[in-house]
Amino acid sequence: MVITRERIKLTFLSYHEIIMQFYTNFINIVVREVIGFIFRFSGISYILREVLLKNKATIVVYHDPEPKVFEKHIRYLSKHYNFLSLNKLVDAIHKKDRSDIPAKPLIVTIDDGHSGNYKLLEIFKRYNINPTIYLCSHVINTNRKFWFKACLSRSEELKKLPYEAMLKSLWNEVNYQLEKEYQQRQALNIDELNKMLPYVEFGSHTKFHPILTTCTDEKCREEVEESKKYLETLLNRPIEHFAYPNGDYAEREMKFAMNCGYKSARTLDCGLNDIHSNPFKLKVNEIQDNASLNILCAQVGSLFPFIRYLRKNYLKSHRKFISNIYRKLRWLKKLK
Repeated sequence: MVITRERIKLTFLSYHEIIMQFYTNFINIVVREVIGFIFRFSGISYILREVLLKNKATIVVYHDPEPKVFEKHIRYLSKHYNFLSLNKLVDAIHKKDRSDIPAKPLIVTIDDGHSGNYKLLEIFKRYNINPTIYLCSHVINTNRKFWFKACLSRSEELKKLPYEAMLKSLWNEVNYQLEKEYQQRQALNIDELNKMLPYVEFGSHTKFHPILTTCTDEKCREEVEESKKYLETLLNRPIEHFAYPNGDYAEREMKFAMNCGYKSARTLDCGLNDIHSNPFKLKVNEIQDNASLNILCAQVGSLFPFIRYLRKNYLKSHRKFISNIYRKLRWLKKLK
């Protein structure tokens, strides 16, 4: 192989990019830890939790946490909040009556139905938690893969594609098929589900976890409706709660969830809930599966979710506003 000056330059740039990315990630982690530490020990979290927000219900979201980390989180949360089932919160919302809701209520929810969730069962029992696990009905009890695990490096990009185009891209790139059975399973099986039934409320997370807003009307309705029917037959109990995959929804998705007989639908919108909340737009605080206690405190206390919400909504529109002004100034300069 001929080593040219251009090849050396490209290699150097690649290593430089890797080092800079590592450095940026490291700085972000350190900054988040420092902010979380200040939020946790400065008294801000105490004032919010014990005074300003004590009558608001916090819904936290996990995906596939390790038992050791999850137990640390639950031990911390049990000292500062009162665990509540999703059923009780939703009933209170429908009745507009919070007499059965304790102060500082916290609801634990887990998305997708990963096989690792079974390892959390003893923690549920130990801390008397009644979590809600939203299941992808046609991935559980099979050896099928979650599509977003088939191509992790591009999952965010793929989410933006129309659903059929996304599946075609996955087939072309990694030979992924929705109903293909692989060697190892990624989701809970029926034995595990049956053992968890007395301690866990199961909800629906569609059949295959499509981004519903990228689906046709027919496909969207099928995913919302058929997952409910399938789970009710499999588990022999009513499935009353739904979670929008990736938190993406609009009026159409809400309408389908209502018409299919769900009592609630959970979003990934940042915020807290009370008896005046829309039961089909339940808000959450997402928790990083491997979060330290400092970061957990900031996440459950709404600090990091609120910052992320601002960045996603207000700062994005602010950048567009500045960009438009800049373009107009350039156009005026050309006129002169």
